[in-house]
This record gives sequence, C-alpha cells and structure tokens, in this order.
Amino acid sequence: MAGLWHRTFRDFFSDRRLWLFPLSAGLCWFATLTILLVRWVALGRPRYPGQVNPYVPFISDIAAQTFQPVFIVGCAATGICFFGTVFAVHHVRYSPKFYGLTDDAQWRQSVSLVALAAGLAAATCLVFLSIFDTYENASRHRYLLMGTFGGLFVSAVTTTLVWWDQIQGPAIFVGLRKWCIFNTFLVLCQFGVGLAFVVLMYSNHFKSAGILEWTLTYLGSFWLVSFVGYTR
Repeated sequence: MAGLWHRTFRDFFSDRRLWLFPLSAGLCWFATLTILLVRWVALGRPRYPGQVNPYVPFISDIAAQTFQPVFIVGCAATGICFFGTVFAVHHVRYSPKFYGLTDDAQWRQSVSLVALAAGLAAATCLVFLSIFDTYENASRHRYLLMGTFGGLFVSAVTTTLVWWDQIQGPAIFVGLRKWCIFNTFLVLCQFGVGLAFVVLMYSNHFKSAGILEWTLTYLGSFWLVSFVGYTR
C-alpha cells in the first residue's frame, strides 16, 4: 500500500534536476546578503537612521534603505526556491524514481507534510518581510521576522527528524549519510548561533549580536546548498 506522501504527490514531479532548488536557494540568499554587506562597506560603513546596533547594522537596517528593491527580489527568489527545496528533499525520499521509500513509517510521511507546510509559511513570511522592511512598519516587520524564523525552525527540525534514520541506521544509499550528518551539523550550529544571538541582543551586547546575525544568515545559505546532496 502506497504511503501518505506518495498518495498525495504521486508522479507529481520526478525531474532529475530537483537539486537545482537547493542550489538556487542557497546562492540567491548568499548573493543577497553579500550585496547588502558589500554596499555597506563600500559606503564607508555608515550608521543608518534608526539603527539600534551602533557597531554592526542588522540586515534589516541596510535593507530598509535605498537597496530595498534588491532585498525584495533576493528574498522572493530565495523564498520560492526554499519552498521548492523543502518539497524536493521530502519528495525524493518517497518517489519510486528516487529513493522510493513508499513503505516508510506513516508518522515520518506526516511529519514531511508538516515540514512542507512550515516551509511554505517561512517562504511567504520572508517575502512579506522584505516588502514591509521599513521604519513605518516596525511592528509588522517584527511579526513577519518571527514567522520566518519560526517556519524555518519547524521545517529544519522536522526535516532532520524524517531523515534521521539515514544517520542512525545502516547505510542503504551510498553517499547519503555524509550529507545527512553535514546537514544536521549545520542545523545544530544555526540553533546554537541563533540562541546566542537572541541572548546577546537582549542583553545589549550589540556588536557581538550583529556579527552573530550575519553568521547565522550565512550559515543558512550553506544549509540550503547542503540539500543538493540529498537530491542528487
């Protein structure tokens, strides 16, 4: 009997180029961050109006300026590719043309659907976050930021949970285990850096918090690219 995911997305997408989703997502996000950072340095590292962090501006401080169109385009491209990545990573697990685990435990396939829903929520919030990244929408920006990080967190944890059997169990698919381990390592790094960022920010250690925010977001780009190993 076909599993839940396979019944839902039977023959929906069996293209061998699914790996382009995580590659595009990671590159789009890396490029967006780098453009903002390079622009800030090129302008002489200015302090923007309303900038809370006096040492290192947060991403939203730079993005809220005249470069907002670049931020919107970058977030839109990243969001679309991220949702495609979440779908691809779980779809290859159950598609008969890939790993073909159609008899996988029902709870894993249910968790895969949760990861997909969380990925859609994160992608949607990210796009709207870039649009409302202005000083006039500070409150809305904060809620969208929470929605983005919340969706990313749920999607990352559930995806790790679904693929955990490839870390613990016997190596059925050659080369897959190393990518699962590497991806899980990046999830743990992001969790640690994110927790440290929140603690330092709310304890007014702004310089360290600013550095950690950029570190966290750059780690996210490598995390996305690591899914290429799942979908290849």
